[in-house]
Amino acid sequence: MPDSFLKSRFIKDLSLSHGFDDVGVACAREGTPYQTEFLEAITQKRYGPLDYLEKSAASRADVLHLMPTAQSVVTVVKNYYPGDHGQVAADEAKVSRYAWGGDYHHWFRKRLRKMRLEIQNHFGDDVKIHIFNDTGPVLERGWAEKAGLGFIGKNSMFIHRNFGTWTFLGGFVTDLKLAPGKPFAKQMCGTCTACIDACPTQAIISPQKVDARRCLTTWNVERPLQEEADQDFLQGHGWAVGCDICQEVCPWNKFEKLTNEDRFKSRPGQTQLKVGQELGDIRGTALARAGHEGLTRNVQRALVKKY
Repeated sequence: MPDSFLKSRFIKDLSLSHGFDDVGVACAREGTPYQTEFLEAITQKRYGPLDYLEKSAASRADVLHLMPTAQSVVTVVKNYYPGDHGQVAADEAKVSRYAWGGDYHHWFRKRLRKMRLEIQNHFGDDVKIHIFNDTGPVLERGWAEKAGLGFIGKNSMFIHRNFGTWTFLGGFVTDLKLAPGKPFAKQMCGTCTACIDACPTQAIISPQKVDARRCLTTWNVERPLQEEADQDFLQGHGWAVGCDICQEVCPWNKFEKLTNEDRFKSRPGQTQLKVGQELGDIRGTALARAGHEGLTRNVQRALVKKY
């Protein structure tokens, strides 16, 4: 058995032992997936106020810019689906399911750092490993597709073959030469346009093209205190943090399974937010991204009644 397969097997077994639900490998030297589409979105200014994407565009568009000696990209997957909202009162605004529990970034970083240490202990301290999880300059959804773990749907979200859209992605770029998986050959949405039709702000402008300037999550998570967040078309949709509508209507989510990770399960007071609700300490949760003032404004916007 080739050495690259043995190394891949070691890393896959290690990933599963650290609590990830799936893992895949892609070759780093055959081009970055969705490079053209990403750069087109940058040129067209579709990312709007998310200026960090443009600042890190060179590394996102070419993983070799991030690590010139890179040989492989390893992507790990974690199912976070915590259940449904249930009854929502008239004075409550919904929170996207990804934010019901603890912040996933901390969970990922802790495990990926432990994995990096174990890999270097096993293969040598000189092995280069750059970990990423959402905040890193890596197009993780594209790499997950290239590794054969699933595909990118018409809503631009990664759709796992077993867990649907309810997944967090992370991984690492490395100079270890690993045996790659077989990429998904095609997008598997067929003729379905449920996500496009259901988007409350028409942010999905065409299959796999999202205008972040129109997306609720851009404003109620990333930029809740900017004046643009008060635009009329962003108000009255009932979401205080994020938006799950395109996921709720996706047929692939018939495969959804409840997460086995306690950190991602719902906590009291985090599935819906009320007007005037005292949030207390939100450190260590995804709610901290918007902050107390931002969350207060989000609830007010979400519950604006339209006539």
